[in-house]
Amino acid sequence: MTAAPEPRQAVGEDAVARELQRLTEQVTALTAEVRRLSDEPRAVPAARDESRLAEAPSYAWLGSLEPPARRRPAVPRFLLECAFLAAAAALAAAAELEPLLILAVMVGAWALVALAEIAAGRAERRREILLLPPAPPAPAPADAAWFSPPVEHTLLDGGASTDSPTAVTRLPPPLLDEATVEQRPHS
Repeated sequence: MTAAPEPRQAVGEDAVARELQRLTEQVTALTAEVRRLSDEPRAVPAARDESRLAEAPSYAWLGSLEPPARRRPAVPRFLLECAFLAAAAALAAAAELEPLLILAVMVGAWALVALAEIAAGRAERRREILLLPPAPPAPAPADAAWFSPPVEHTLLDGGASTDSPTAVTRLPPPLLDEATVEQRPHS
């Protein structure tokens, strides 16, 4: 006995089949368009416009550039160092030195090569430092003393002078109407 597929599975398969059919139609349409475009005769390019050639860009700005810096020819230091070590070993062997003495000669030759590498590395770093433009000066730290918020004063008396640069608001003179003035009892 075979079990019937669940309804969810059938719905999922139908959706996949519809999408597959839609993609097949799109691919067929695109293939037909590519064939149509490849069969069309190509347009012959128009004759060159001589006025456009007369407006050639100016390369005058090239004169404002600095010429390239001359570089020394790179010395293949590694090859020279290997040749030096090989020559030291060959000369020590040709001199028929004892094995311990040959070892000492090779250690000395290796030390000379190491010192040459250290000196060359330092010289290269110095050259790079000299070729770098100087660093721009650091900006001065912000000084908050130049900014002070405005101080507002309310002038209460009518006869005060307004010469103060911080005087912002002035109240109108008090009304002397007896009805609006509150009378306080005297104690």
